Amino acid sequence: MKAAYYTNKEQLELVELETPKIGWGEALIKVKYTGICGSDLHVYHGAHPTAKFPVVPGHEFVGELVELNDSSVNDIKIGDTVVVQPFFSCGVCEPCITGNDNVCQELKLLGAHCNGSFAEYVKVPAKKMYRIPKDVDVKLAALAEPLAVAVHDVRRSQLKVGQKALVIGGGPIGLFIAMVARLVGAEVYISEVNEFRLNYAKDMGFKTLNPKDEDFDQQVKTITNGKYFDVVFEVSGSKTGAASMTKLAKISGMVVIVGMAGDNYPVDLMSVFTKQLKLQGVRIHTQEAFAAAVDILVSGELNDQLYKLISKTFALEDIKAAFEYMHTNTDHFKILLEV
Repeated sequence: MKAAYYTNKEQLELVELETPKIGWGEALIKVKYTGICGSDLHVYHGAHPTAKFPVVPGHEFVGELVELNDSSVNDIKIGDTVVVQPFFSCGVCEPCITGNDNVCQELKLLGAHCNGSFAEYVKVPAKKMYRIPKDVDVKLAALAEPLAVAVHDVRRSQLKVGQKALVIGGGPIGLFIAMVARLVGAEVYISEVNEFRLNYAKDMGFKTLNPKDEDFDQQVKTITNGKYFDVVFEVSGSKTGAASMTKLAKISGMVVIVGMAGDNYPVDLMSVFTKQLKLQGVRIHTQEAFAAAVDILVSGELNDQLYKLISKTFALEDIKAAFEYMHTNTDHFKILLEV
């Protein structure tokens, strides 16, 4: 099969590999579309804390089930279109048995610890598959995984109808979180300095803030009646985001740390203390959140917004051009590969 392969740090090649052989409890998927995620770039640059080379990257995908070796899966048939929660979890450690399979002690992520979806075929855990009806656009189905990230993050935030939420960082995941937060009935603001992202968020109907504005603090006070935000999602992974997230949360508010920080940035712990804040870390998504994301996708509630997030599609054979585009052009959101 054709596959994109990280042979080492910042070394990407299109190669021929053997089609994966599946064992018990596994399935083989023929990939149709796969998204390029920021974490795929982290792996490429050697910045992912646990990824190993060589590896086939990719974990956001939709495809056709072509082989199955698990008799317990009876609601999905060969030939069905499926999406997959893209990691292997043991199912028996304490995190797994308490519903936190996303932080399994033996977690193996597709595209980081084992070969992923930048290939014609990918081997996956059969129990993590979900069937996609034929009337759902397969391009949109390729967004199921990042949508699941947003569902997980919003659920962990305990965000309630009518509350005010601030998303720091208007990139792809920031917009996914904003969409889901708005879906559950929150009033959502996006804080971003990039003009392209600010305008895009406005075009999607979101209220925006630019922290570089001289009157930014006054804008926040006016919006929140001086109370600040019920929930702050820090998605930027930046030093300024880490410094401001606790200041922008209200007394007894919630701060959800989503972005992968490039360093150990300072955090205002005095605000955590004096305002009795709750800090919530999040990692990928639970299987429950993934299933909920599939339900949202199938419902079509977010289709118009999801279409707007697909910026460009490349063929798998043009993977190097896709990476070049992502590194040299900041005015984009989701890039898909057609396999």
